[in-house]
Order: sequence, then C-alpha cells, then structure tokens
Amino acid sequence: MIKHGIIGLALAGALTASHANAQDELPVLSPSEVIKPADPADAKGLRFGYTTMDLLNPYFIEVARGMEDRAKELGIELTVHDGKSDAAAQISAAENFIANKMDAIILAPIAPEAMEPLVDQAHEAGITVINSPQRIVNADAWYSVAEYEYGRFIGDLAGKYITDELGGEASVAVLTFPEVPSLIARGNGIKDGLAEFAPNAKIVAEQSALTPDRGATAAETILQAHPEARVFVGVNDAGVLGAYEVIKGMGLPVEEFALFGLDATEEAVKHIKEGGMYKATVDITPYKVGENTIDLAVSVIKNGPIKGLIKFDMSAVTQD
Repeated sequence: MIKHGIIGLALAGALTASHANAQDELPVLSPSEVIKPADPADAKGLRFGYTTMDLLNPYFIEVARGMEDRAKELGIELTVHDGKSDAAAQISAAENFIANKMDAIILAPIAPEAMEPLVDQAHEAGITVINSPQRIVNADAWYSVAEYEYGRFIGDLAGKYITDELGGEASVAVLTFPEVPSLIARGNGIKDGLAEFAPNAKIVAEQSALTPDRGATAAETILQAHPEARVFVGVNDAGVLGAYEVIKGMGLPVEEFALFGLDATEEAVKHIKEGGMYKATVDITPYKVGENTIDLAVSVIKNGPIKGLIKFDMSAVTQD
C-alpha cells in the first residue's frame, strides 16, 4: 500500500532560502497563498516560452505536460525548449524567446548565474521571467523546493530504513549532481539524514547522476569499486531509476538492495507499489507544479513580481 505523508505547511514561515552565492534571506511562501487559478480573460492570447533542464528527466517531462495542458486550457501559446543539460543551448533559447517578444519566459536553469544577464534583457523588453526550480536572483518569481529540506526528507527515510530493517549498518551510495549548485544543499540534506538516523552506515561512494543513463553508469562504476554497496539514495528518481535497471541487469540479489529517490516520478511510484527494492520517494507533484507555473506567470504579468521562495508541497511515498 502506498503511503503519502504530508509535511505541515506551518513550517514554511520558519524556513528561509538562499542563493548559492548570496546569503540574503527570503520569505518562504505556500503555493496556496500566492498562486490562484488564472482568469482566462487575463490569459488568452499570451505567449510563453519555457526552457527546461532536460526532457530525459521524468520529472521535467511531467512539469512540461502540466504546463502544456494548463496553457491550452487558458488559451496561452506555449513553446517548450529542451535544454538537454546544455547551458549554452538554454541561453540561446532564452535569447530567442526575448527576440520573439514572449509575454513571459519560464526558466529551469542549468547554470542559474549565466541566466541573470538574460533576465535583465528580458526585463528591458518588458517580459516577465518566472524561475523554477533553481534560483535566478533577478527573476520575477521563484517557485521551487526548499533544497536542503527536500534532501533531508529522503535522507531521514533512508536512515530510518537502515536502522529498522538492516540493523543500522549498510554501505551506501549517494547519487548527487553538484554541477547545479543548489543541488549541493539537497545532497547535504541526504547525507545529514543518513548520519542522524543511521550513524553506523558508511557512505562508500558519491557519484553525479541526474538522468537515467548517468544513473546507470554511476551504478556500474560504484558496484565495480564497492560490490558491498546495497543502499542507493539519489537527489532525484531519474538517476536512481538508472541504478535500478543496472542492479536488475547484473543478476544481483535484488532483495538485498534498498533504493530511495526524489520527485515521485510515475516509474518510481510503480516500482514502489511492486514492493521490491525501490523503497521510497518524495512527491512534489510535478504535473501540478507545471499547471501552477502557468497560473503564476499570468498572475505576475498582471500584478507584478513576488519576493520569496514559493515552496513546493512535499509528501512521502513509501511501501508502508
């Protein structure tokens, strides 16, 4: 049976968020506070451009699907660009959106700081810029996850599993993605959760993996160097899903493995329902995030910028 455990939004007011290179404190807002369904009369005929990190990542596939469906409902023309994990390609796409005089540009940046000059150019052209998930400091609204808290959530779940089911000891591999600075905090949250709830577990490897192919490569490398590794915890489901396929394909005793991811992608949830080695993920409702992002862009065009982190809701998805 799948169990969803909602984190109380009452915590939001006590949390702050920071840019990778800035220590400014921001208010943390609930989506229900600031994102309301857009009036079709305000939305019809608008033109939005969205450049995403990588559509090989199931999370971004769902976000884009939610955006497309909501844009269609509201009569908005939406252009989706696949960044394919290439920061230069994203910059080029943003430049094209500016040249095409979009009403709003929505950025899921690979290199947030590289996007800052383009946000200034967009503003000079009268274009609204929405930013999700990695922060661009001069965007008009930032809709994202509290990165450390997000990583800590799955790190806690993995640590508790190791203590409750594995006697408190395990060789752990952590799949991270330090190429995106904000994901460093997510990885730190994972490691802190493991340290608190499974202090005798040993992290034997840490590899960069944000897509299934990179997760597969990372798992192969890790298991060759550390064949004793039995717990994999990742900064997203996509990388962990790649590891899942490799472990199955290697003919290893899958009942000895425990995998933990983030994003609650459809495939990850399916594996959790099956009751196998994929033990848990955390749902941030990517399809709903996509829908909300469209409504948020319409609101900011009409009412102006929003200061603060509009924080994704989170809930656990486990086998319990």
